[in-house]
Amino acid sequence: MRLFIGLRPSEEFRAALSVLQDRLRSAGVEGRYLDPSNLHMTLAFIGEWQEDVMPALPSVGRSFSITLSHPGLFPEAKVLWAGVMPSEALDSLAAKVRNSLAGHGIPFDARRFCPHITLARRPSVPAGMKLCDIEVPPVSMTVDEVCLYRSDHGTAGMVYSVIGSRTFRCGKRAEEQEK
Repeated sequence: MRLFIGLRPSEEFRAALSVLQDRLRSAGVEGRYLDPSNLHMTLAFIGEWQEDVMPALPSVGRSFSITLSHPGLFPEAKVLWAGVMPSEALDSLAAKVRNSLAGHGIPFDARRFCPHITLARRPSVPAGMKLCDIEVPPVSMTVDEVCLYRSDHGTAGMVYSVIGSRTFRCGKRAEEQEK
C-alpha cells in the first residue's frame, strides 16, 4: 500500500480551495487540477508500506487553526499549490508525526516540511502572470486530527482515501478507523 500522513481539509476549507482552483483556471492557468475530494496537506510521505501504521500516528495535543494564504509553484516538481500562513503549531505537528514514524521504524521522505496543498499538476502559467495577484478566499480551519491516507491509481489519476485517523476531542483521544 502507498501511504502518507496528512491533514484533511474541513468542508469550508475544501470549498475555498475549489474556488481558488476556479479562479486560477479563469486566469488562464492550465494543468491537471485535482478533484476537490482529493485535496489534502501531506505531513509525511511514507510510500509503499504493508505494515500497520496506525500505532505510529501521534495524538494531536491541542487543536489549532491554519489559514489559507497564497498560491505558488514548485517548478521542479511541476506542482501548483496553495499555501497557509506560517504556523509554529503546524510545523510542530509535522515534526511530531515524523519523529513518531522514525521511532516506530517506519521510513518516510525526510525532505524539509513545506506546508502546502497541491491544486494541480503540470501547470502552465501564462507569461507575465503573477500568482500572488489571484484573490484567495479568506478561510481558516481547525486542525484537530491527523489522518493516515492511502493512495491508489484511479482512472483520472491518484485517489486519496483516509483509512484511519487520530484526533483529540473534548480532551479525550478518539481513534477512528475508516474503511
